[in-house]
Amino acid sequence: MEGSWETVLDCVVPYIHDGDDLNSISLVSRKFYDLDCRTRKHVTVHLFYALSPSSLSKRFPFIESLTLKGLPYSDFPQVSGIDITPWIEEIADKFKSLKALHIRGLVVGDEDLELLARTRGKDLRSLRIHGCQGFSTDGIMHISKYCNDLRTLCFERCCKGNMAWLYELALCNTRIETLHFQLNIDDGVDASEAVTLLAKSCSESLVSLKVSGCYLDELKDAFSHAHKLEYFDGAWIDENCDDSSFSFPTTIRGLGIKDLPETSFRFLLPCLNQLRVLKLEEVQNCQCFFFKRCPNLEVLHTGDVCGDKGLRVIGQICKKLRKLHHFGDVTHKGLIAMAQGCPNLESLNVSLKDISNKALERVGTHLKNLHDFSMYMVDEKGITDSPLDNGILAMLKGCIKLKWLDLNLGEGGLTDVGLGYIGNYGHNLRCLFLNGCTGESDAGLLELSRGCPKLRKLCLNDCPFSKQAVATFLFNIQSLRYIWSEKGYDLTLTRPLIPPTFTAEVLTELNQYVTLAEKLHKLAVQFIADGSGLGSVKITFTSSRATDNFNTPLVRAMVAKGIYVNEEQVIVDGSADKPLEIIKVQIANVESRLAVAISESGEIKVEGRVKDGVPHLTKVGALDVDVSLEGNIILCSQADQPNIIVRVGSILDKENVTISSISFGRIAQRKQAVMVIGVDHKPSKKALKKIDEIPAIEEFVFLAL
Repeated sequence: MEGSWETVLDCVVPYIHDGDDLNSISLVSRKFYDLDCRTRKHVTVHLFYALSPSSLSKRFPFIESLTLKGLPYSDFPQVSGIDITPWIEEIADKFKSLKALHIRGLVVGDEDLELLARTRGKDLRSLRIHGCQGFSTDGIMHISKYCNDLRTLCFERCCKGNMAWLYELALCNTRIETLHFQLNIDDGVDASEAVTLLAKSCSESLVSLKVSGCYLDELKDAFSHAHKLEYFDGAWIDENCDDSSFSFPTTIRGLGIKDLPETSFRFLLPCLNQLRVLKLEEVQNCQCFFFKRCPNLEVLHTGDVCGDKGLRVIGQICKKLRKLHHFGDVTHKGLIAMAQGCPNLESLNVSLKDISNKALERVGTHLKNLHDFSMYMVDEKGITDSPLDNGILAMLKGCIKLKWLDLNLGEGGLTDVGLGYIGNYGHNLRCLFLNGCTGESDAGLLELSRGCPKLRKLCLNDCPFSKQAVATFLFNIQSLRYIWSEKGYDLTLTRPLIPPTFTAEVLTELNQYVTLAEKLHKLAVQFIADGSGLGSVKITFTSSRATDNFNTPLVRAMVAKGIYVNEEQVIVDGSADKPLEIIKVQIANVESRLAVAISESGEIKVEGRVKDGVPHLTKVGALDVDVSLEGNIILCSQADQPNIIVRVGSILDKENVTISSISFGRIAQRKQAVMVIGVDHKPSKKALKKIDEIPAIEEFVFLAL
């Protein structure tokens, strides 16, 4: 029976392609885990959460496709510089079955591309580089020279360069199927000649071509050779060009045209009826001419100037439309007409002059397959019946497949009630973007955090939420990976890096240290004087374990609570039985409520360690103490005199406040001491006043933990 069960698994698992499903299967048993390791063909790695390249190659030695993801440089220039070289080295050495590589949002050097090409060039079939920095056409030249069996090459945002790489690609490869490139070509360089040479070399294989730096009439010869071409994008059309002898291949199914003059509309007529994809950029005339002649469109990108009229035509003619990006100014009336006419729509990105609850209700009623929805208000005063809470509710109830929601509504567009609706009904949301004063208060974000169980990315732009509310959101949604706020371009990684082979053990072992770090952080923040601001937080971990064996960002991620934190790990000699020896929290550039909390370097500083499983405070400022952090704390700065503890203890005893621990720290040359008392609850104001009136006590503070 066991053998037959394994046979069933071997037959079924290869047909499961969703990464989340495969991850769930691998957790069932060791056999399922091993089977997933052997059969997984594609893996996507988020490098901010990745452990090491060797960990991936050990678990999935036979993958054929790999995606390495960072963050787009244009959005996060300060955090996108992850070193990709160790991953390229691992690919060169270990991933012998790899045929496809996709790199997104990382810094890629020419030397990385050279190593990849020289070691894996003979096997690589697909290379895509999107949203990356650091490489040039010199790096692409290595790909062209050594990847002789390449079928797909796509790259963008490359710095200036020449077209020598494309000539080399045409000479070394005859099987290119997809070539997409976007770069700034050096002045005086003619790209069309190189494109034509490639089209001639790959005439039997080329099906998709996206170029930059060319005029369409310069590619006549290229189109005459590429007689299997199905998609073309990227060229401009010169208003004075002669298009009488120009024609696209009869196989064309998708077009992307820039700056199309009205005089050139007619030359597109022969292919419009068969188009599945149409992208019109910088076209200043009414585009209804095209919409009326494209009944088979599935993807449309347009900035049509006709407004609602254009959307009505789209709704009447383009019944097969699945994806619409409309950047012209339209109203809720046009949105209603389009929603009623295009029931197969899966992705909608639209700019609006006004919007109403009724329009959003129609979206929910008719667009049952919608999974991406982005709505941008051109005019912040264009909401017909503010707020849009009920419209958002109806849309979410109808569009149950929605994974991506981007709302830019302006002030008053959505209240806290509306945010609660998103939480309650956004069951499948993975990405949520809230822009333009969406929501009213922290209560709205809290309501949102009680739902959205699958949310991975949250972007907050110009929203009225405090750092504390953002921190609560971070901890309430376990699936969250990234949270980003435009204020200061703060990006927080919300989940720690934990070795997958012993996740449960590491979490159990670190739990007490997480508690210690959280209490120290809370303690240090309470020392800050009112009105002083937060300042710069730094957490230092002293450990006897190497960084390969212990990932300190676990503690940071659970303590930072939305605040930017600098983390530092100090490796010391000693037993590795404990993952952490000392945790230290420092806050600079602030005023302190208590002078003794200031260290010799002028910062608020507290230190602690775990003793017998219990977090303890071991230093305040420059003074050594030793007190449990299980309850709350009364901290007194006083003259070093006898009987102070007796008097304070008597006051607390009359209040029925239980003292759990007491510790003294002394500075002999100043005849000054600090007394730290652990208590179970806060004394009354009357009792605190009595303590303050003791002559020897210079200052004291109650700290709630």
